[in-house]
Amino acid sequence: MFYKLITECGHMGAGNSFERTWFIKGDSPMTVLQKARRLPRVKRKETSLAIKLIEQISREEYMSGINNQTMYCR
Repeated sequence: MFYKLITECGHMGAGNSFERTWFIKGDSPMTVLQKARRLPRVKRKETSLAIKLIEQISREEYMSGINNQTMYCR
């Protein structure tokens, strides 16, 4: 299964953050939640408060999201 996540990310100073969209493969929403807590820059890793959205998506949406992310990272 494929999931779209929106997380609150940090390292921008005290009280400041930004939202980041991730595209992750996982067996269930719980496994995806566990993976999301270990992602870089995610705030409050010891809790699930930084996870704003977990949404199951199609394979096509996943591939499109991954391709768009890599374009912005270059």
